[in-house]
Amino acid sequence: MIGLLSANTGSVPIDALKVALPLGIGLATAALLTFKMTSNPYDKSIPNVPIRKGDSNHDKELEEDQDEFLIRCEEDYGPIFNVRAFNQDLTVISGPMVREVFMNESFSFGDAMDTLTGVRAFMMSVLKSHKDIDSRFTHELVRDNISPNLPLFTPRIVEQLERVVDEQLGYCEGKVVEKPIKIVQDMIAYAMTNVFMGPEVAKHRTVIDTFIQVTYDFGKVVGRENRKNAWHAWSNKTKYRVLNPLHKHIEVLTDAAGPVIEERRRQEAEANENGVEWDRPLDIMQRLLDNNEKYGFVDLEDLCGHLLILILVSVHTTTDTSTNLMYYLACFPEYHEPLFQEQEEVLGQIEAEQEELRQSKLQSGEFASVEEFVGTELDPAHDRDLSAAAIKRMVKMDSFVREIFRYRMTRLELQHLAREPVTLSNGTRIAKGQMVVINLRSLHQSYEYQGEDPAEFRPFRFLGKAKAATKAATDFLPFGMGRHACPGRFLAIQELKTVGVLMVSRYSKIEMIDPSHKKRALLSRIGEPCPSGLIFTSRTAPTKTEA
Repeated sequence: MIGLLSANTGSVPIDALKVALPLGIGLATAALLTFKMTSNPYDKSIPNVPIRKGDSNHDKELEEDQDEFLIRCEEDYGPIFNVRAFNQDLTVISGPMVREVFMNESFSFGDAMDTLTGVRAFMMSVLKSHKDIDSRFTHELVRDNISPNLPLFTPRIVEQLERVVDEQLGYCEGKVVEKPIKIVQDMIAYAMTNVFMGPEVAKHRTVIDTFIQVTYDFGKVVGRENRKNAWHAWSNKTKYRVLNPLHKHIEVLTDAAGPVIEERRRQEAEANENGVEWDRPLDIMQRLLDNNEKYGFVDLEDLCGHLLILILVSVHTTTDTSTNLMYYLACFPEYHEPLFQEQEEVLGQIEAEQEELRQSKLQSGEFASVEEFVGTELDPAHDRDLSAAAIKRMVKMDSFVREIFRYRMTRLELQHLAREPVTLSNGTRIAKGQMVVINLRSLHQSYEYQGEDPAEFRPFRFLGKAKAATKAATDFLPFGMGRHACPGRFLAIQELKTVGVLMVSRYSKIEMIDPSHKKRALLSRIGEPCPSGLIFTSRTAPTKTEA
């Protein structure tokens, strides 16, 4: 692990900016012209959807009723057609043809995002190693270090989520919270920092704040749909190569992590000298340090850069969806009690199973008394803990979370750029450089794929159907599909379900301050705040000790 505690920032001198920025502005027009000249024409066989008289694109029709617009397009033009939306010329791919986009390596979601936003310059500037444009290394880190250890991380995640809920909401009788996302940000940031960097680093409020702020910085880069265009991308690529806000976040992380790593090394050396096994900390930072020979991080800044990218994505998306989950509980209060009853039943079943196992061990003589179970896996004090196994059994909550994703997602989403010419199975030719977009309506709101009432929110739609919220497939695409499916979805769903469980167990009622914003709350896009806050009412009064 040579060099892991070095911290040479290698910052760009301000004089460089005086040269780079004016030159960049002078090249802006040339860049835009080049983009237009290198754009490939559509296959003449792909029908163009006419733009409504008086409009300059299809944005207004999508805003008025995206489902109605897309159904009409599918009926009139088939599963593949061209539209002008979100400042882009897009080829819309629908139905079974969608799978071909996700399973063909010639289509790239990452290339599309970079073309539209310039996000790679933002992300890559804090990495010194593994700057692969397809993020395969990031996938490897998640696959090897997070998903297999999720049962071990769950108690810590639950502890942090519970602590923040109790501190910032606690017991309340009709407590008005104008911006519930602020509470959720703390919940997710504390939980993720504990998992990724350990409790010693997570105790620093500056670290928590940097993980919250970085989501705002990321949101500015990605931007709203109507801001994504060649100019937006070029501007970001130019700006973030030299003036990247991520660098200040890396400095916060290295300042906090450096002393922790040094202390851990001291403890490990001391344990080795005494011939005892060191109790290795359970967090991703330690796992990456232990495997630095395999991963080849350059120094501490590089390590923290990779951790920052992992946490950035986790906090940004999970905060957004967890907040949205609270609004769904407020909009559909009739499902509050069934979800709570499921939790009680599952924990009761586990408690009974644990007691049966304890009695069996007592009868066999393996344990002499009940007191001997204290501190073991059969400790009665932990029978009703929210373990990974317990949360996995809560299938109603799992279905609730999956249905939120299905119902909420924007109908035209998940753009992919063709890296080379592609001929689809129906003969349609997609030219190199062509931007395609997935028609999620044809899948997420389809009777064929979703069953009865696909246009309705039915939170228990997936019960008994072997369709977990983590299952990436053609009928459920929030996490992608195939080789590039999001490897962090298992952690994300675990957190979302835990947030839901905490909400229904602690609060008997969650209401919107202004119910007129219900539609906005249900269909808000990622990063789009709901104008209405929430009102929380606790399920039970605190005990004297809690008070």
